Amino acid sequence: MKKMKVNTKTITEEKNRLSTLERAIKILEYLENSREKNRLSDIAEELKIPYGTVYNILRTLEDYKLIERKESAKQYTLGFKLFQLGNHVEYIRELREISLPFMRELTRESGETSHLGILFERALYFLEIIESPYTKKTRATVGLSLPLHAPAVGKVLLSFQPEEERKKLIADIDLPRFTSFTITDRKKLTEEVALIVNQGYAVDNEEVFLGTTCIAAPVFNSTKKICAALGITGDTNRVNKNKSALIDIVQHEALNISFKLGYQIP
Repeated sequence: MKKMKVNTKTITEEKNRLSTLERAIKILEYLENSREKNRLSDIAEELKIPYGTVYNILRTLEDYKLIERKESAKQYTLGFKLFQLGNHVEYIRELREISLPFMRELTRESGETSHLGILFERALYFLEIIESPYTKKTRATVGLSLPLHAPAVGKVLLSFQPEEERKKLIADIDLPRFTSFTITDRKKLTEEVALIVNQGYAVDNEEVFLGTTCIAAPVFNSTKKICAALGITGDTNRVNKNKSALIDIVQHEALNISFKLGYQIP
């Protein structure tokens, strides 16, 4: 009986691919759970994976936007592509679908571009944007990530976190300066957060882009926890002329979304 020839090269290649995939998954899991020690050398040491192998895996993951690298600190974090893949999760899809009619109404009532943001990996991510037909196209895009301390939507997401998480975020997040109006002092940011919680909304006074002012309010879920923030963005002069009315409109539509998500006023 003729013996079957086994292709040992194919088997070896298959094992290597599996080994690389397993290591990539371990690296992603490590980045998910680790808030510090995220440099290449740290990952190699913690996971007991050869330095060169980690380097190649990180480069591939970065190319596919599954991770991001902070050049200043040479640290790695999970990338937005993972968030995009996660958009198929029922809850995110439900949040977007419920919010869209109210965002369109917000844009119609205010005449300004509306946007919906969520907290992901200690940063603001824009989940949906409805452009106003009456204004220039906003510089924000769906999927854009910004720090929490400057944009109105980000400040809302930061301010309405549980107290301990809020304090930790204020202490840990980076506070880059975008304009001369950006808050970069943690004490001032703490004071700003207290004001936002007290008044129920946040304003970005040209803190990200000069000439642009944003207003945002929290969206709560059925457990009374913040799950998103709804806001508008527009020309500073135009927004300031009608700021009080615009604040009311934003808060009203944010509350409408909250009610649809099962939120009940305490």
